[in-house]
Amino acid sequence: MFSLSKLLVLTGYSVRASSCVIDIGLFKSYTCPCSSIHTSKLRTELQSPLRVNMAVIDVLTASGEDLQALLKEGKTTSMELIDLYLDQIKKHNHHGLELNAMISVAPRSYLISIAKQLDEERAAGRIRGPLHGLPITVKDNICTDKSLGMDTTCGAFALVGAEPKGNAPIIERLIDAGLIIIGKANLSEMAGWKGFGITTGWSAVGGQTQSPYIIGGVAKGEKLLGHTTPAGSSSGSAVSVAAGFAPLSVATETDGSISQPANRAALYGLKLTVGSVPTDGTAPWSALTDSVGGMAKTAQDLAYLVESLATGVELFTSLNKTKLWTEQTVGFVDDKLWEFVDFICTADPVLIAQQQELYKETKSILKQHGAKVHENVPLTSMNELQLDNEDALDQLWNHDFAKAWEGFLNFFQESKVKTITDIVEFNKQNAEKALPPEHPGQQLLEATLEDKMSADKYSEGVEIIRTAAKKNGIDRTLTEFGLDVIVGPMDGRIPTIAAAAGCPVGTVPLGYSKTNGRPFGLAVVAAAGDDQKILNFMAAWDETMPKRKPPPQLVDWDESKERLSKV
Repeated sequence: MFSLSKLLVLTGYSVRASSCVIDIGLFKSYTCPCSSIHTSKLRTELQSPLRVNMAVIDVLTASGEDLQALLKEGKTTSMELIDLYLDQIKKHNHHGLELNAMISVAPRSYLISIAKQLDEERAAGRIRGPLHGLPITVKDNICTDKSLGMDTTCGAFALVGAEPKGNAPIIERLIDAGLIIIGKANLSEMAGWKGFGITTGWSAVGGQTQSPYIIGGVAKGEKLLGHTTPAGSSSGSAVSVAAGFAPLSVATETDGSISQPANRAALYGLKLTVGSVPTDGTAPWSALTDSVGGMAKTAQDLAYLVESLATGVELFTSLNKTKLWTEQTVGFVDDKLWEFVDFICTADPVLIAQQQELYKETKSILKQHGAKVHENVPLTSMNELQLDNEDALDQLWNHDFAKAWEGFLNFFQESKVKTITDIVEFNKQNAEKALPPEHPGQQLLEATLEDKMSADKYSEGVEIIRTAAKKNGIDRTLTEFGLDVIVGPMDGRIPTIAAAAGCPVGTVPLGYSKTNGRPFGLAVVAAAGDDQKILNFMAAWDETMPKRKPPPQLVDWDESKERLSKV
């Protein structure tokens, strides 16, 4: 008989015994993990801790709901939250752990003015929604108006100083929801489409994003998704939430760009159905697979966030009422078929054994809680996504990229580059910064300029990926077994299959590597348009499974030791 205590030992989680019920307005009540706001060491550089009714806010564990409850009760203000999170960014972005998660941070004067306005609205009884007055980071490939005080660089020096025509539509939706955009997050340069051998999370502008869970940072010579990387391309977005720079983040995903970094940061992450939310003003790969989504520490926070992105369509407000496993039918793939190939990530036998054991135990837990579980359900393999014996997606992306980027660059009213050709030439002429010795290549950019795919061949490729991944893959498996979602390891290409199908994909935290402490989780896929079912799975998961752990290095941070180590 499986014991939950066994899972706790395997994952290294701790149980929070105490909780309190707080009224949050939208729903009758929410059970809040008190450890996130009860008395603990304030992990900021403030001279005097921000006191909140005999407690302090722990930016590493406080959820958006926790903060919203305090705001509603008048125990803090959005202005105070801004200073709290700015201080954490100052402490660990370019100092402390030197995480390099943020490329830019909005001016404090601007942030305080917005926070003050939102505090005044709250005092007058005008609440925009459940995220009113909370800070958020956005990936630096999403256009923001110059009035926000930050560039939109995509991590490329060619776009430093470029001026967008205005905010991307999704930025306007975040602002309308009452969110405060505190900064722009680092990323794999140009969302990972630049050159060979570039570590995920590195950009010429932002440097190498580091995982707060990995002691010593990215190993020298690490592979694309090696065990010490933060994964990508939305690396800084995930790290910013895990490190307490903001409780929420919005990012883009083509193939794993949200789900993989969220997985490495023990977060809940979700890429929304392709085409369900406008991507105007976001740096593209291909309209076939591009979408947006978010990351958060809890399923409920993530639901609130993606609802703000899907404004006008109340898809997710029922999340609080659908947390029972008995209402869900879940299909688990054969985990032994879904591992990274060696050129992406070197196999770790200890980690693989740990993941396989937890995968097995997870199925037992869901069954015990009433979920209907199907094991070893079929799912399209990468070998089926072939066009002329080569990767079909790579060929389609290579065909779409340059033209898609011309459209993106048209979103800028001032820019020294207008095409991918311009960017390639700029990089060559400014190689010291744009093509440094550690990452000197731009082969992917050069290859897209040489694309000669015909319209007929493109159509053939689209038919192949949609038929294999969607019609004969995800849709067939969901229908045949009567599933709500398909679940499998995140350490694999399941997000790629979801991308090929245009389907939503999310991730939930599961455990921490015995080898180096890096988080790992599960991928969750649903049919196109059924994003809600992924959120329902996440909500039940969040209620049932042990709570995620913040990065131990930050929990145990000792500034005196830091100063001594630099003497």
